[in-house]
Amino acid sequence: MLWNRNDPDPLEARRRQLAEQERLVSEQRTRLIEQLQQSGESSPANIKPAEPPVWRKEEDGPHDRITEPTPARKRNLGRQRQRDMILFFVFIGLFLILVIVLWVAYVHNTAPVSGA
Repeated sequence: MLWNRNDPDPLEARRRQLAEQERLVSEQRTRLIEQLQQSGESSPANIKPAEPPVWRKEEDGPHDRITEPTPARKRNLGRQRQRDMILFFVFIGLFLILVIVLWVAYVHNTAPVSGA
């Protein structure tokens, strides 16, 4: 693909080149259709009408899709969540036991001693 380096806009040169190629392909298609019609192999109703090519933009390309976690990952996360929940309730229980023991010790030490 050689571009004319004197051309100030290489994109415009490429557009002209593509337009020329499209024109040549269109002419070649027209000649081939005429040859087919002359040989009688195909009817004009079966011939697909000539359409301009569809150029894709970079934005039209494949997008990175966000993947869902695999079932194994979900299972592992479920196990982790279960372990975390068990630890949470164990520590809450230990905290309550500690609070009760400290309360009993406080009440026992501050109670007035009735002497005999």
